[in-house]
Amino acid sequence: MLKYVLLGILAERPRHGYDLKAAVDAAFGGTWPLNIGQIYTTLGRLDRDGLVECEIVEQEALPDRKVYRLTAVGRKELERWLEEPTRLAPPLHDEIFVKVLVHDLVLSEAGPRVATITAARHDLLGAMRSLGARLDAEPAGSVTGLLLRAAIDRLAATADWLDDAEAHRRA
Repeated sequence: MLKYVLLGILAERPRHGYDLKAAVDAAFGGTWPLNIGQIYTTLGRLDRDGLVECEIVEQEALPDRKVYRLTAVGRKELERWLEEPTRLAPPLHDEIFVKVLVHDLVLSEAGPRVATITAARHDLLGAMRSLGARLDAEPAGSVTGLLLRAAIDRLAATADWLDDAEAHRRA
């Protein structure tokens, strides 16, 4: 998916690797931790596949900079991907769901399961607070704000499910 994020950002204007990383960080509100190596590896594949092209820009006091731009083939691939239907699947393979399931399959006592649920709930609430602070810093109506709201809503749904899982074990 990073491939398409980079193509989308490059559709706006040519950029170098660190500029692309900053654009991804800003667009996703810091919720998608990428290292620069992932950016450059993906750019290398995009260049190899003819979706972007690279221009070396000489700099006086710094090493030369590679600036990437979207090709016509890259724009067509981006448009194809954007128009393709998205198949949403429930994220039931997320670690917390699997841990609760395995606790029921393997362990008969509730103690470890409750500890897992309690720790997960604590982590979820902390993540929701952190995302809420990022959301508060976003301008009203921004697409990044919309993304942050979706992330908070998903975490809240998981927290509700944890409550159900804890109650199910007691029943």
